[in-house]
Amino acid sequence: MDSNQNNLNGQDGNRQWDRWNSSASHNSYYNQPTHRPYGQAFAIASFVCGLMSISVGLCGIGLPLGALGILFAVLSRRKGKHMSGTCTTGLILSVMGGILSLALIVAAQLMTPVMLRQQLSDETSRQQLETMYNSLFKDSLGMDFEDYLGFLEKYYGITVEE
Repeated sequence: MDSNQNNLNGQDGNRQWDRWNSSASHNSYYNQPTHRPYGQAFAIASFVCGLMSISVGLCGIGLPLGALGILFAVLSRRKGKHMSGTCTTGLILSVMGGILSLALIVAAQLMTPVMLRQQLSDETSRQQLETMYNSLFKDSLGMDFEDYLGFLEKYYGITVEE
């Protein structure tokens, strides 16, 4: 072997083989490195989960995706490396998607009694709800519409005038 090959393989002990050295003859065409950059799998997973948590945040399922994105961002930094731009973007998107989903869930829980009270006060809407309830849930839940109204009164505090 010649001295250049020994230096490139790091066998002389004076210097390590530099993968990113563009003047080295072992690089591929156009002086690109011959391997994929290491350690970006968790950063990319964080970015994808964050993007998906924002996208489906209005459906109410962005909270678990946001939590996964945060977890992947923490795992990508675990090896003592600095956070890459992809990982930081994924972390920000994951937090925003989680907050959006959480706000939607809280708003839905707060608005349910108000909307049900409005629907049950109108006689036509009440008959439509009773028909839908009986066709969908009467057999599976084992209670009729009046028992369901008692459940709503007990747990949501909704009182309906007959």
